[in-house]
Amino acid sequence: MKFKLLVALSALAFAAPSHALVGLAVSAGLNSTTISGADQTMIGASLPKAFNNDSGASLVAHRSKLSGMTQFGVKAWLELPVIPVEFEAASNIAWGYYQSSLILKPLTGAPDTIKVDIPAPVPGATKKSGETPYFSVLTDLTLRYPILQLPPLSPIQPLKIWVGAGPTYVIASRVVDQSDLEAIYGTAGSFSTPAAARTTFVNNITTNTWGAHLAVGAQLKIPVVPIALFIDGKWYLHVATSSAASKYPFVVNVGAGLSI
Repeated sequence: MKFKLLVALSALAFAAPSHALVGLAVSAGLNSTTISGADQTMIGASLPKAFNNDSGASLVAHRSKLSGMTQFGVKAWLELPVIPVEFEAASNIAWGYYQSSLILKPLTGAPDTIKVDIPAPVPGATKKSGETPYFSVLTDLTLRYPILQLPPLSPIQPLKIWVGAGPTYVIASRVVDQSDLEAIYGTAGSFSTPAAARTTFVNNITTNTWGAHLAVGAQLKIPVVPIALFIDGKWYLHVATSSAASKYPFVVNVGAGLSI
């Protein structure tokens, strides 16, 4: 009896596909995006129109460097046995922090300084006083092509390696940077203090763009067990919404999910 049961289970394992048709997973990873540090002084023609009421003033946008971000996300994939390619949709949010401030220097009198202190974009995330978050939401559509299944010559090949590419839609926060400040203050009203400037900056904190990505990944799926483990890397192309942010960041994700 036990022998027959073992044979039946073995037959089921060999008959079951190593990689299921549909998967839904969560992931965590590291995003190599950097924000360069800078002290940019805007005066005269480079001063946003909102500050033209004080022609002798200058506005200094200060920020420290940000290097690398934490990332969490979800993804779903579809594998159809009748075609050689697979489909994947994923969305990840990455965030990090940098110190920043706006300093208004009038023609006469003392400078007026305020830290650009913005709430963290992720519930429960901690940050120090005076830190400004940079967050980026990357939503990808990926066409995947399996290039290798392991072990070779085996009827069960639980490990699959694939490559892929596709478009990316980006929503990211503005950076305390001259180009970002000019973009939102160029048509704004008149401000006399950095506090008012900060309010406008916070109210216009997000911006968006389209980019693309190249990807490579590995997926482990044991037959019968409805769980898949994976690791993937993505190289993003033109996904920066600010001139101070990386245009070509690299991301590594690891995750697990339901695969049926």
